[in-house]
Amino acid sequence: MNRAKSILVSESAFFTAATASVSDQERQKENNKNRRGGLSRRYSSFDLGCTSGDNEPIIEVAKNFLATACPELLDILKDHSNDKSARDRLVKIGRSINATLRYGQESIERKNRGESALMDIWSPDEEEEYIGTEVDRKLKTDVSLQRLVRECKDLAQILASPTPVKVPTVRYGRTNIQMPIVTLGCMRFQQSWNRGGKPIKKPEQLDKECQDNLVDILRHAIHCGVNHIETALMYGCSEMQIGLALKVLFDEGVCRREDLIIQTKGPISSSTSKSDFKSMIIQQLKTLGLDYIDLFSIHGLNTGDHLEWLFNHGEKGDLIDAVRELKAEGKIRWVGFSTHAPAHVTKRAIETDAFDYLNLHYHFVGSYTASGDGDESAEGNLGNIRLAHEHDMGVFIISPYDKGGRLYTPSHLSRELMAPEMEPMEYASSWLWYHENHCQGDKPAPIHTIVCGAARPSDLDQPVMAALRSVTDKAKEDFGVVSRRINERKERVLGKEWAATWQVGLPNYSQSQKHGFQIGNIVWLYNAIQMYGALDMAKDRYATLVNNSGKWDPENTFKENASKIPGFDWMPGCAYDPSYDYSSELKDVPDENKARVLEAMKFVHEWCCPVNSKSMTLEAAAEEKKEEEEDGEKKVVPLEWQAAYDMRPWTAFPERG
Repeated sequence: MNRAKSILVSESAFFTAATASVSDQERQKENNKNRRGGLSRRYSSFDLGCTSGDNEPIIEVAKNFLATACPELLDILKDHSNDKSARDRLVKIGRSINATLRYGQESIERKNRGESALMDIWSPDEEEEYIGTEVDRKLKTDVSLQRLVRECKDLAQILASPTPVKVPTVRYGRTNIQMPIVTLGCMRFQQSWNRGGKPIKKPEQLDKECQDNLVDILRHAIHCGVNHIETALMYGCSEMQIGLALKVLFDEGVCRREDLIIQTKGPISSSTSKSDFKSMIIQQLKTLGLDYIDLFSIHGLNTGDHLEWLFNHGEKGDLIDAVRELKAEGKIRWVGFSTHAPAHVTKRAIETDAFDYLNLHYHFVGSYTASGDGDESAEGNLGNIRLAHEHDMGVFIISPYDKGGRLYTPSHLSRELMAPEMEPMEYASSWLWYHENHCQGDKPAPIHTIVCGAARPSDLDQPVMAALRSVTDKAKEDFGVVSRRINERKERVLGKEWAATWQVGLPNYSQSQKHGFQIGNIVWLYNAIQMYGALDMAKDRYATLVNNSGKWDPENTFKENASKIPGFDWMPGCAYDPSYDYSSELKDVPDENKARVLEAMKFVHEWCCPVNSKSMTLEAAAEEKKEEEEDGEKKVVPLEWQAAYDMRPWTAFPERG
């Protein structure tokens, strides 16, 4: 706890303000239930999920805290033109306060009872470092709240600025575009995915609240210098709504077309002809209300077949030629692709030299669907980041805050590893922005921009503040401190040899032709839970593998299976089967790793398999039932693996069904 003591600049003033704010609202809640007696709890017991009905009390917590700690932001939010956005920001501030207080008190109470964290999450030395005494904990909590106050002051300056704020920009590979290091992703704010029910095809079908929210997001992004807007045909009615919103902003003089970098994406299939593909892209331009697109991407270049359709499509015509023709006509300026592919497929796409940039997954926790690919020199998509640099391509990182660890609702463990210097979202962003400097190896691996899929204007706040701060010496110093802490934990929890070689010889689905096992991915999830407590992220990913397993027939060919499972090329692979002998799949794994690989797969299956899943194999379901009967009780999720907070004040429009 020495780090908290060394940087403490106040006498726990923020801790005192926070506990008073929360206790007041908790006491009101208790009184409303006609209960008597004092309260010893310093954190709120309110429901703080995205569908919570307890937002009003947590808003009051934030207001009371800001009245003492940052009155300038409170004044700005009171006068904010968008009351809903003001409330969203207060909810997020209140939830952050609550999470900071909750872990501090619960961990100290546990220690005072003589108990240790479940699953040996902390070593004795770490317990002293991260938990400490009650006095130590109070100091650390106060320093974490100081960071929150700094962010509130930064947000006040952004919102009050009469002129646009400018996040840093970088050269985007051979496009030579000056790209903001934060991109606005447009798959979370549209009204519908158009994947069921009555599709949204006309402006008159739109809900005014949804469209107003979308316009406000674009307005806030532009004010912050986030002028790269990224959407796709497959994002439901996103393109139509953006087209309508851009007309409003152009007419109001908020921005001009030339001020924006607009990117959209289009899918391909085996039945698509060159002329069909060209017509589809032209219609996308019309929907967006634009004469040209700055960046057009092949959406989901995920398999070797996709490469064939682009470059060797026979009588239907090579689909890449449609894009090249539109580029020659001035309707597309630069061409790229997005991918969830295995690393070797992405490598082949880069090596064609047909693309100016790429969108891919690569995060401090792993490379999502490509995690477990690679060898000792480059796990996941690291090799592709390096290769893209050799081809002078722009590098865009998909989903750093969702598939990169569900950082809008991080575990207490993630927060503790990064506190008090940074929140997980800031660390994840900095890890990517500073990648060229900290990445090991002789070949450079720069990353240019990362996307924030905003469902509401306030979702951009933390990425923008992190981007503005990233150029400061203090941010770089804080990043170094947190990185050293994480590396020390990695060596203790995973071990130096395992951390360096766990992926060696592991097959993912494309190397497991008969059963489609996503073994590399499963072992990656094990590492992520052990290191960061990323249980919720692991459950999300593993549920897809379980679902795929229920539809996979080993009597069919690989292509037959892959083609009949919806979305398999986007979310590929099958889950662990407890009844299967994995000897042949693990033949290339170093002998010293084999036992731990099997242990890791079993661990992930036990913790992440959906209960009573109808998609489970019969053998897996029987095994799970047997183990539950033997245990006699449901697994208790350690406090450190539980979500600290949820930065979604309400359910996003396309998720409302």
